[in-house]
Amino acid sequence: MYLLIDMSEFDQVHLALFDEQGRTDKIFESRNRELLFCIDEFIKSKVHKVKSLTDLKGIMVVVGSGSFTSERIGCVVANTFGYVRRIPLLAISVDDVDRVQELIPKLLKQPKGQFISATYSGEPNIGRKKLN
Repeated sequence: MYLLIDMSEFDQVHLALFDEQGRTDKIFESRNRELLFCIDEFIKSKVHKVKSLTDLKGIMVVVGSGSFTSERIGCVVANTFGYVRRIPLLAISVDDVDRVQELIPKLLKQPKGQFISATYSGEPNIGRKKLN
């Protein structure tokens, strides 16, 4: 099984577990900082073949859409799992979410231990006021 992390929508965590034969999606109305809790709840829901995170063979993360913080959190979580589990990672665009099963061969070609990074959709806005 493979995991998709998509946090491109504000206050929404979209997760999917999939393989070549099927896909299970779950959307949580949650803040980005609750990503790990959402993954844990999704894995424990047992609506798929994954019994634990050790069953994951790879992770895809949506980059280039969504907030600065959401992208960073998604990439950090994926990079951590990728490093610890020695599984491949793949950064994808929001347009690829519906075709992740087709991207499995591309994911499996990625070197294990290689990190992914966020691709931001615009200039960061960290709350500074513009001075005249």
